[in-house]
Amino acid sequence: MRKISLSLVALAATTSLVLTGCSSSDSDDSGKEKSKGATSENEVLTSYNPQPASNLKEGGKLTLPIVEIPDQLNNFHGNASLYTSKIGWFYQPVLSFNDPKGNITYNKDYLTDVKQETVGGNTQVTYSINPKAKWNDGQDIDWTSFRDTWTALNGKNKGYNVGSTDGYSSITSVKKGKDAKEAVITFDGPFVYWKSLFSGLVNPHIAKVDDFDKKYVSNPHAEWGAGPYTISKFDAKGGTVSYKPNPKWWGEKPHLDELTFVQMESSASINAFKNGQIDGVQAANAEELNQVKSVKGSELRRGSTTSNNLLVFNSTSPQLKDPAVRKAVMEGIDRSQLAKITFQGMGYTEPLPGSFNLYPFQKGYQDNFGKLVKFDAETAKKDLDAAGWKAGSDGVRAKDGKKLELSFPTIGDSSTVKARATAVAQMMKNIGVKVDIKAHPSADFNKVFTERSFDIFGMGFISSDPNGLLYICQMYCSDSSLNVSRSVPKSMDKEVKAVTNLPTLDEQIKAGNEAELKAMETYGIMPLHNGPTIWAVKKGLANFGAAQFYGHYGNMGAPELIGWQK
Repeated sequence: MRKISLSLVALAATTSLVLTGCSSSDSDDSGKEKSKGATSENEVLTSYNPQPASNLKEGGKLTLPIVEIPDQLNNFHGNASLYTSKIGWFYQPVLSFNDPKGNITYNKDYLTDVKQETVGGNTQVTYSINPKAKWNDGQDIDWTSFRDTWTALNGKNKGYNVGSTDGYSSITSVKKGKDAKEAVITFDGPFVYWKSLFSGLVNPHIAKVDDFDKKYVSNPHAEWGAGPYTISKFDAKGGTVSYKPNPKWWGEKPHLDELTFVQMESSASINAFKNGQIDGVQAANAEELNQVKSVKGSELRRGSTTSNNLLVFNSTSPQLKDPAVRKAVMEGIDRSQLAKITFQGMGYTEPLPGSFNLYPFQKGYQDNFGKLVKFDAETAKKDLDAAGWKAGSDGVRAKDGKKLELSFPTIGDSSTVKARATAVAQMMKNIGVKVDIKAHPSADFNKVFTERSFDIFGMGFISSDPNGLLYICQMYCSDSSLNVSRSVPKSMDKEVKAVTNLPTLDEQIKAGNEAELKAMETYGIMPLHNGPTIWAVKKGLANFGAAQFYGHYGNMGAPELIGWQK
C-alpha cells in the first residue's frame, strides 16, 4: 500500500489530547497533565491493549465510525483515500506490518519466507508465497500478483492512475522463481527500502489499465479479496460496510463474528459512542474529549501520531499563480496561533513541523519549512505590495482590476475546524486578503480534493510506513496525485526521484532534505502540525488504538487479532 493516505480527519477533526507517561511531561497551572510532541524515539507513545490470540474471546461484534465511504475502492488508485485503505484492510491481502518503531515484519499467512541478497551489484528479493494463499474467487496468489503490482505501480504506463510509483520505479524485473509460488524481484543497483514494497497486491481482475481505473468504483468486489474477513454488506448510500469471517480464509480464524463501519460526521460519532451505538471513536478536540472521557465502561487510548496536517495553496489559481504571492500569504499566517486553537484545553504542545519527509522523532529530520517562511504580517504586506497587489479603499488588495480574494472550503462540522478557518481569515484580512469560507460535509472531501476546487485547503496525510524518504516523490513529483498545489515543477522531478536510488540512508537523508527545501521554496504547501492521537473505546477491546506506522488500527499484527479480551 502507500505510505501516505489522504485524510480529512487529520485537519477536519484534528486529534488533540493530554499525553501521559511521556518523559517531557509536567503540569500546567490548571493541574492538568501537560506534554510535548515526541522529538526522539524514546518519547513516542502507544496505547492499543496488545493481546495474543489466546487472550481473546471467540465471537462478538465491533462497530466503528468512518467519515466517508469513498467511490474509489481500489487501494492503489490515485483517487483512493485513507478511508479506501480502512475498508480494504480487513478483506484484502496485508503482507507486512509495522511496529511503533517502524520495524517491518512479514505476514506468514501470505509469505513463508522473504530473502534479500545482492546479485551483480543489484538488490534482489525473493518472496516465497504461502501455498495456501488464494484470492476468494479461487485464483492462486502467485508470482504474477507481484508482477501485476509492479506493472501498475512502476510509472511506465501512465494510464494507471496511481498515488505513487515510489520504489516500484526502481525495480528492473519481476520474474517467476523455482515455481509459480516464488517471485524474484530485482532492483536497479542497491535499494535501501525494499521491505516497504509489496505490502499489498493488485488483484488479477484489475491488472489492465481500464479495469484498474474503473472496476472498484462503488463496488468493493468481495470475491476479489483475500483476507481473514470478507464483506457481507456494502451500502454506500446507507453509509454501512459490514464484514464477516471469510470461509475461504486459510489462516488463523478471526475473532469477531461481525465488524461494521458506519458513516457519520464527527459530532454524530461522539454521540453514537456516548449512546453505546459504536465501540470506539476518535476525540477531535477538548470539547469532544470531555464528552467521551467519562463514558461508563470505556477508556482512553493516547499516543503519538504519524500524520502531517497542512494548508495547500493552489498554484493554478489566478490569484496564487505567482510564488511570491503564495510566500507572502504564508508569511501572514501565524502557525503557532493555529496550533493553540487546535490543542486548546489539552495541555499539549509541539514544535512547529518543518518537513514531510520525516517526523521530528526520526533520524535526519530537519525543519526545512522554517528556513524559508517566518510569520511576519508586515513583511507579508511589503511582499504583496512588491508583487503588485495594492490595498483598496475597502482594505482588500487588488491588481489589474481583480481583488485578492481566496476560497477556503472546510470539511466536516468540527468546531476546531471552524475556529481555525476563522482565524486564518482574520490573519488574511490583516494583510489585505479576503478569504471566503464555505463549509462542506465530510462526504465532500474527495470531491473538493480531486476537483481541486479551492485556493487554500486544509488536509492531512497519515503515514503507515516509517521510511519517509522512499515517498518523497509522492509528496513532490510534478505528476503525483498528492502534489495538490501543483507548485513543484517537472524540472525538479529528476532530483526528487534520484533520492531513493542513493545507496545509503545517510546519503538519502542529505539529498532528501536538500530536495525538500527546493520543493518547499515553490510555496505550495505549509505544514501546520503533527499532533497526537486519542481513541475512546469500550473496555476490553484488544489490539486497537493509538500506535505509529500501523496503517490504520494500532494493531501490530494481523486484522484477525482485533477482538474482545477474555
